[in-house]
Amino acid sequence: MKTLVILTALVLLSTQCWGGVFDKRLLAEAGLQELSGDAPDFTLRGVSGETVSLKGQRGRVVIIHVWATWCKPCKDEFPLLERLYNDFKEKGVVFFPVAIDAGADIKEVALFAKGLGATFEVYGAYKSDISDRYWSWGVPATYFVDKKGRIIARALGSKDWGSVAVRRVVDALLNTR
Repeated sequence: MKTLVILTALVLLSTQCWGGVFDKRLLAEAGLQELSGDAPDFTLRGVSGETVSLKGQRGRVVIIHVWATWCKPCKDEFPLLERLYNDFKEKGVVFFPVAIDAGADIKEVALFAKGLGATFEVYGAYKSDISDRYWSWGVPATYFVDKKGRIIARALGSKDWGSVAVRRVVDALLNTR
């Protein structure tokens, strides 16, 4: 029985990661675009006034979600992002939902997000160095960064953040060295 459990665990691990290499099939199943390379650092200021940076999150999985208050698909996917956040916040996943509203007051943006059901902190791209590094196409745009600070994937447009496939990606990132 013990041998069967060990073999099953090895098979499961080999389908998600092996030796720290991410299984790209998971990305395809989740409808995510594969990316590769070091994630450009940025600094953000949240409602609390605290400054955070991507570099300061090394050793943790990071999900960067670029959105806007005027974007209907962004608003529609907030409940699923909230569920994803709640399922992974205690497992070491860091969420950076960044609103790109030009000149928007971060407190107003935070109230807007709270009205959509968000309990996570939101950040504003205004007066930040994130926009030119992570936003050029449109919104929403979501990036997945591994524990070593490498961008693994992105989603352009809205996604089903509650899907099993997305959860497998996040789980695999958590289990990759």
